[in-house]
Amino acid sequence: MTASATRLRASQASDRLTVALLTIASQGVRAHCSDPETHHYWLSEHAPERAIAVKLCTGCPVLQPCLEAARLNDERHGVWGGRDFTRKPGKKKAA
Repeated sequence: MTASATRLRASQASDRLTVALLTIASQGVRAHCSDPETHHYWLSEHAPERAIAVKLCTGCPVLQPCLEAARLNDERHGVWGGRDFTRKPGKKKAA
């Protein structure tokens, strides 16, 4: 797959996540990651806080599009789709 095609797939996945978030918001539902009380856990510098975020992702209505977007965008920090993508310094990406 070309770099251009990879970027397009990542962009499309991000768009799907945005649409999914907007859809649930229009139904009066908010993902925990967008809750002003807890949103800081997802990008926290502290692993225990990110672990809380992972648990809060359970049952999220946008879990799959979030995880797909994170994978395709090669996220390197934070919790996405119920998984902590934060890489430890000096550690290479898992294959």
